[in-house]
Amino acid sequence: MLFVAWFAFTARKFATLGPTRRAPARIEPITPAHVHMPGGSAAPIAVAFGAGFLFAGLVVGGVGLVIGVTILVITLLIWFREAIRDYAHLEPAQSLQRLPAVVHQGPPPGVHMPGPSIRPLMGALGTAALLGGLVIGGWVLVLAVVFLVWTLIGWLVDFSAEYRKVEEADKTGHLENIPARPLPLRTLQVFAVAFALLALWQLGIFPPAAPATAGGPGASPGATGAAGPAGAPPGALTVIAKGIEYEQKTLEVGAGKPFTIFFENQDGASVPHDVDLHSADGSQLLKDQPTINGGTSKAYQYDALQPGTYKYICSVHSIPAMTGTLTVK
Repeated sequence: MLFVAWFAFTARKFATLGPTRRAPARIEPITPAHVHMPGGSAAPIAVAFGAGFLFAGLVVGGVGLVIGVTILVITLLIWFREAIRDYAHLEPAQSLQRLPAVVHQGPPPGVHMPGPSIRPLMGALGTAALLGGLVIGGWVLVLAVVFLVWTLIGWLVDFSAEYRKVEEADKTGHLENIPARPLPLRTLQVFAVAFALLALWQLGIFPPAAPATAGGPGASPGATGAAGPAGAPPGALTVIAKGIEYEQKTLEVGAGKPFTIFFENQDGASVPHDVDLHSADGSQLLKDQPTINGGTSKAYQYDALQPGTYKYICSVHSIPAMTGTLTVK
């Protein structure tokens, strides 16, 4: 409210200020030759409002989120259209003339201007690979860490070489940049193929494997009994993980009685999972269970619970697909 009052007061003050120029009309400033001075733009303010609507939609959700995204996209398109107009003014499409190339004579004495570097882009790729590895886990995560470390070491090597050039300039008075580093396409292709093969192998997609059954790979396929899958203790609940997802996302048990969850991991052999018990909001860990690798199964024991709602989550892949709700009545 204070801000609104101050804004209204300031707007009224400027609106009633009256003319202050002595000249009959405003004198437009003249831009120096070969210098591009774009005019004022309301697009950044519009995009800021669009971002505000987006964040409000994230809080409200549902239709509010759709409206927020739509408003942000519209404001970005307005800004993009304005930028295209500005660029078209610089480079007329109907003319073969181009602006004269601006050749800089170099930085002032004592100022070091490093050349362009591919390392920030490589660091961003390494960070993206690490985030993807954290989602998939296993050997993909290991390869992602190796890729990120490789990009950071390359950045450190370039930085060290650049620093040595600066030290040499202190003695010679002549500053040189290190050679430009090209994009390592061959190495990136090798890493991309390795990531794809590891992900397919870890998810159990390639090479194709026989479906896992309760009791391990050697158990009889499809054997089930009254109490659940083969190997499950009598009265145990069943949870199956396949494709990095729980097939059973809702369970129900009686209050005041210990219970058992028979867990089958039907993912690839290198994909570990478990079934940890959490509070209703997922913030408090109530029962930590050991992980098991793909193609195996285990009976997890849990203590008696009070009536209410709880969460069971995979500690390795704590994503919505591997989160379920346990109702205790």
